[in-house]
Amino acid sequence: MKNGSLIFFLIGLFLACGDSKIEVQSPLLVVDTYPSSGAEVDPSLSDILVFFSSRIDSASLSNDSFVLELIGEIDTTVAGAKVSTEVLDISEDGTSVHIVIKETPLKRGSIYRLTISNVKSVFGDKLSQSYYKFFKVR
Repeated sequence: MKNGSLIFFLIGLFLACGDSKIEVQSPLLVVDTYPSSGAEVDPSLSDILVFFSSRIDSASLSNDSFVLELIGEIDTTVAGAKVSTEVLDISEDGTSVHIVIKETPLKRGSIYRLTISNVKSVFGDKLSQSYYKFFKVR
C-alpha cells in the first residue's frame, strides 16, 4: 500500500469509528455468603447473607432466587427437601441480600444446599450460572 493510500485508509478507519465505545459486559458474581460454603453452623441459624459483585436489581429477586434444601450429601444434582425462606431485604449499598430461614431449628448433622440463581444487577448483568453453597449443621 502506498503512503497516500495508507493515510486515506487510516483517516477512513478513524471516521468510521467515530464515537463508538467498546463495552465489556462482565457477569454478575456471588462474591461470598454467610455462612460461607463448607461452614459448620448451629441449628439455630436463621439468617443467610449473600454478597454480590454489583448492586442488585430488587425487581429480579424472588424467593425462588435463593432456594435452601436439606440434602444428604454435597451434590448439585440431588433433589432435596425445600426449606421455607424469605428475602428480607437488600443492603443499603445494594450489593448484599438478607434471607431469613423460616423453618428453624435446622436438622442436626445434616447438610444444606443454598442455590442462588436468576438474579440481575441494576446494570442488567445476570449470574452466568447457578451458585451452590453448602453448609453442615452441628
